[in-house]
Order: sequence, then C-alpha cells, then structure tokens
Amino acid sequence: MESPARILVMPDKFKGTLTSDEAARAIVRGLRCAWPRARFTTRTLADGGEGFAAALVRATGGTSRRCASVDASGYPCRAVWGWLGDGRGAVLDLAAASGLAQLPRALRSPLRTSTYGSGLVLRKAIDAGAAKIVIGLGGSATNDGGIGLAAALGWKFLDRRGGEIELNGAGLLQLDRIVAPKPRPRLRIVAACDVDNPLFGRNGAAYRFAAQKGADAAAVRALDRGLRRLARIVERDLGGNVAQVAGAGAAGGAGFGLMAFFGARLESGFEILRREMRLDALLREHDLVVTGEGAFDLTSLSGKAPYRLALHARQMRVPVWGVFGRIDVAVSRLPFARAAALVVRDATVPASLASAKHALRLERAAYELAVRG
Repeated sequence: MESPARILVMPDKFKGTLTSDEAARAIVRGLRCAWPRARFTTRTLADGGEGFAAALVRATGGTSRRCASVDASGYPCRAVWGWLGDGRGAVLDLAAASGLAQLPRALRSPLRTSTYGSGLVLRKAIDAGAAKIVIGLGGSATNDGGIGLAAALGWKFLDRRGGEIELNGAGLLQLDRIVAPKPRPRLRIVAACDVDNPLFGRNGAAYRFAAQKGADAAAVRALDRGLRRLARIVERDLGGNVAQVAGAGAAGGAGFGLMAFFGARLESGFEILRREMRLDALLREHDLVVTGEGAFDLTSLSGKAPYRLALHARQMRVPVWGVFGRIDVAVSRLPFARAAALVVRDATVPASLASAKHALRLERAAYELAVRG
C-alpha cells in the first residue's frame, strides 16, 4: 500500500500490559518501518474508564496533580487528578483511588470496598476552586452506590439507631436514613460513562460487574439488595428516582450516587473526549487512523472507544485500522478497513518482560498491516 501522508495513531490501553501511550509508540515504530516519510500524530484514547483523566488532560493541554487519599480498602495512597486546559475545570478517574487494579486479590471484596477515597480526591479538586468537574467512571473495585464518595463531602448515611453505616456494599444493607450536608454544595459534575446499565436488577451493577471485583454468587445477591435499598431510601429522603437511568450502575452504582447526591449529568466518555480534543478537526487533518485495545469483543461493540472512533471516522470518510491483543467477534462485524490481532500466551512472564514483548508484537503487527497487499 502507498504510504498515507498523515497518520493519526490513537489506541486505548492494552489492559494489564501497555498504557495507551506505550501502545501508540509501538504502533508508530512499526508503521514508520514501512512508511518512513509519513507524519505521525499520537493521541490517548479512553471512554470513561482508567486513563480517561490523563487523556482529557492531554487533549486540552491541562496539567496533572497528585494528592493524598485512600484506596478502596482504606489504605493510604497517592491519587492523580488534573486541571483541564481552560484552568477552570478539573478531571479525575474514580479508579485513581478506588480502582480494582490497585488492590491485591486478597482485598478484592465489593462488600467491603468503598469509593470514599475518590470522594477525597473530588474534595481536593473542589477546594482548589474547580468550577466544573469531570469524573471518569470505570475500573472501580467497589459496589457502594457512591455513598463513600458522598460521605467524603459531608453526606451522612445512618442505620436505624442513628449510627453511621459502613461506607461499602455491606453497609447499604443497614441503611435507614440519609442526611444531606448543610448547605449542600453547588457543583457542576459530569460523569463519563462507558456502560448503560441501571443500578440494580439482572442487568445492574452487582449482577453484571461484581463477580469481576471478587464477589461470589451470595455476595452478588446481597449487593443487589443493598443497591435496591439505597434507591428506595434516596427516593424517600431526597426525592427523584434515577436508578433506571442508563449508566446508573456504572462503577458499582457510583453513576447513581453522583446523580442522586450531586445532580451530576452522565455522558459518554468518548463524546466528552471527542468534544474536548476537537476530534473532528483532527480527523480532517489526517489520511488514516490507527487504533486498538487489549481485546475487541462483544463489549467493544456496545460502544467502547475504539469502536466509537472507527464509526465516527468512517462517517467522515477517514479509513481506520485496528490492532488488538485479541479479536473475539466475527470479522464481518469489525468496523475497520484492516485489523490484526496478537495472540498472547506469555501469562507467566514477569510484568516488565510481558510489556516489552507485547510492545514488540504490537510493533510487528502494525508493520505487517502496512505492508499487506
């Protein structure tokens, strides 16, 4: 194939092995071997999960900050948040403090984990003067309906005796009353969400995602009961019912909590990123887009970032190629002009070596896509 003049390389992360930036660099190295005269632009892609804040900071020319917090199990940690390029808005990933990836397997229990640490990060951004805050939902270790996050900003969650409940999934089973802070903070929060699940039920937060976070079947049922209880008490004490809103079940119900306690608006993470990075203008400046992620499967087809990017670029008549760790859907369902998959078998290789080998495979796959007839 003749070399395109301008190529936009914009992958999501390859979960567990390569960050979005690392993947982009590997793809560029491979393509440059085939097309040494092409000009490359790299951008970070994310849809509301881990890495979303970094992508938005970079897209807007913002700056990153660190603050003290606690992880989902309550242990001290350092969390990253960021200022957007306008200097007025802030962005954070829920997973920066409450993420599953930070927890050893022994501590992964959504009956016990909490979003309280994410609330501390949110409070830091508010205290720093942020006029608007974007929160990326995804990658959380929690199923607390967002009560931990809210408690960090002054909300009280009480049992029948008036005592404060534990700020976790198990605590929701004891919830009897919610007390709002006075005065209630006036905040502009947008929650970036890449799923459309409601709060509870067979398609809700517990049944769809809690097993991935360490819950067994009994725990899943208990967590769902707790979320149902939370929804009833929110409706009784605060008014309004947002439990069935698409995305309420994101991040263990944190989507619901952000709407119920802070009046947050849920929005597609990809759409936020598209708007803030002026993606349409960027696409018009390039002849080819190359994206990718760790696995392209049925969940990708439900609206993950590489899929959304491919559809959007195709509407603008810009061809899109995809390079993935795995492809688990029929070729006929792929929205890419060309696609390649890496088959990764080195499960026992130390993480540093595994990342290096993944990068080499990714580089090679990108090269082979370029030289394919």
